[in-house]
Formats: sequence, structure tokens, C-alpha cells
Amino acid sequence: MKSPYTSRQGQFLAYINHYITLHGRPPAEAEMMQFFQVTPPSVHQMILTLERRGLISRVPGQARSITLRLPPEELPQLHGGTATAASYLPPLKTEIHLALDMETILLRFGKLQLEYWFSYNYQNPLDESEFVPLLDMLIDSFAHGGVSAASVKQLRRHACEMNLRYRRRVEPDTTFEECVDFMFVYLPPSPRARWQESLA
Repeated sequence: MKSPYTSRQGQFLAYINHYITLHGRPPAEAEMMQFFQVTPPSVHQMILTLERRGLISRVPGQARSITLRLPPEELPQLHGGTATAASYLPPLKTEIHLALDMETILLRFGKLQLEYWFSYNYQNPLDESEFVPLLDMLIDSFAHGGVSAASVKQLRRHACEMNLRYRRRVEPDTTFEECVDFMFVYLPPSPRARWQESLA
């Protein structure tokens, strides 16, 4: 039986499914653009194509309104942001390799999410007292979504490195330790302890 979607369309569907599983809501087109490293018109055209083929439904003009119309078991495995139809990874042979591959994909996805949030915050600044807890909540969503403790530590370190990169645009002499200490001011004791453990 012929697949109802092309390989490329399947990757977008798999991404949407993974995003909804992790975050409880559909992705924005900007997030799909960043994950697949394509232009905004390319993402929008893909959404229109998926909708036209009856693979998703959405409310035009309303952000984050995509609903999948296929059950998750009919979706392909997500292979990563820069894959194309010609360069998809071969099917994995064992469950261990499958789990490791999925962990790598989710870690990459998490880092892209963090980069998106820092970029957004740079253009539309939030107060640090709001932004830092949002970062913690985003990383926690990956922990609750089944990402390993080691990958969650990597996401916390990546968030600190991103924060340092953006702080140095304003204060070039800022050190990593100063940047981390500044972030910790805005975290309650329990999350702060988790971050400190991740950076030890």
C-alpha cells in the first residue's frame, strides 16, 4: 500500500508528533524552520501541502493550531533537522541503537529549542526573573519527556553557554562563572541545586 506522504513530509509529521509529545502543544512554524534549517516560505508551503493532503488540520492564521490526522504508529522515525530524502539514516537494527539515536535527536532538538528562546529573548527581552525560570521549565519538559539525565545536564550547560554568549554582547568581559551566578539568582533552591549538579 502506498504511503500517504513522501519521506520529507513524513519527517515534518514526525517532528510535529515529537514536539506535541514533549511540549503538549504543536510547534510554531519558526521552530520547524529552525529544526529543518529551511526558509519560512518552505515551512509554510509544507504546512499547506500537509493540510491539503489531509495529513494535518489547522486553524488558518492561528499560531500553534496544527492537529495530526494520522495515529503516531503510522508516522516514520524522526531523523534530525538537516536530513533530506536522499540522506536519511538507514533503519536501525536493534532497540538499543534506536534508543541511542532517539536520544541524540532529542538532545539536538532541545539545543535548538534553547537557541530559539535565546534568539527570541534577544529580540523581545523578558526580565531575567521571567526568562531564567522559563529556561528551567523548558529543560524540565525534556526531563519529563524521557530524555536521559546526562542529556538534561548537557541542555543545562548549553543554556549557560548561550546565556554567556548573549551577555558578552553587552558585557564582553563577563566570565562563565559570573554568568551562571547571575542566572542562579533567579532560580529557587531546588532547581538551582539541579543546575549546580549539572555544571559540576
